[in-house]
Amino acid sequence: MYCRKAKLKLPMKSILEEYKCGKARLLTMLEESDDPVVKTVQPSLKTGRKWKVTETVDKAKECIKMKEVIGQTQTDRRGLGSTTAKWWSKTEGKEKRDMIIDEIRNKKDSTRVLKAVQQPQQGQWTNWDTATQRSLTWNDIWHMAPLRISFLIRSVYDLLPSNANLVRWGKKDDPICPLCQAQQYSPQKWSQKWHGESIPINTHRKGLLDGCDDLVVSADFPEWEKHPDVIRKTALKPDIVIHSASTQQIIMVELTVPYESRMEESLAFKEGKYLDLIKELKKDGYEAKVMPVEIGARGFVSSSAYGLLSKLSIGSIKRTKALRLLAETAENSFRWIWSRRNERLLHKE
Repeated sequence: MYCRKAKLKLPMKSILEEYKCGKARLLTMLEESDDPVVKTVQPSLKTGRKWKVTETVDKAKECIKMKEVIGQTQTDRRGLGSTTAKWWSKTEGKEKRDMIIDEIRNKKDSTRVLKAVQQPQQGQWTNWDTATQRSLTWNDIWHMAPLRISFLIRSVYDLLPSNANLVRWGKKDDPICPLCQAQQYSPQKWSQKWHGESIPINTHRKGLLDGCDDLVVSADFPEWEKHPDVIRKTALKPDIVIHSASTQQIIMVELTVPYESRMEESLAFKEGKYLDLIKELKKDGYEAKVMPVEIGARGFVSSSAYGLLSKLSIGSIKRTKALRLLAETAENSFRWIWSRRNERLLHKE
């Protein structure tokens, strides 16, 4: 819960980590003091028998110097040069102390991630490659109901009392659902379909819809405008279609709410589902594109949703607000389904 690299980032901090960082900061301040008497005297800080601050600081310095020897690298999907790096040889004073503290924190976070990888149940979030991190602030937590916070944390770490978990914990002998008489799986097996609301498009930013003045948005809803004839004549029904008659552009948006570990699978399925339709539209002279969007059932937005809003020229403020709304809607839906999992309302006769 203290890991800053976890998919659900909480504002809480570890007391032990803050203690170690405080001791390391004090040691580096004494070693780099402007007073020559303090600087020449080797400081000795009491930290107990199991942990030595001098060893931790020395290891952090060695790691920082080694990173400078290796050079700037990239570990995520951003391109080379998209981030700036600070080098040990070019920093002084407070910047060096901050680099040491950051290195100690990153080392502790790496240890937490390594421990989570070894846990097949609570560490399932380590396999959510395409899901973006969801960060909660203290303001968010204060405005949340206690049961909602508990449900969110337990759902992320797969600790909800499903029949499968109750059998695993020795609280129940049979994982069969009492309503449908079928095996009840953990929540990660669930998936649902969700349709989002319309979002205003900012035409002042560059995107897929530049130069289109006659955009028409249609959705698979009875009260919305129907899809174009070239799509309606097929058996496929995309959730949202954005088309322009003048430029002959067609953008199909397909929304899905799978479990977070199945986002890549859902993306590949949706792309393959509309592959033949894209080929037919291109033969007819249309510039067609399908953009699947995945919103995790527990409220974690995939990178495809962020990419869609960016390509549709949605501003940063509206994009952040829309992604937050999508995440909260999926989370509320999942919580509603879970609270009524034993009612016949959700089961077909």
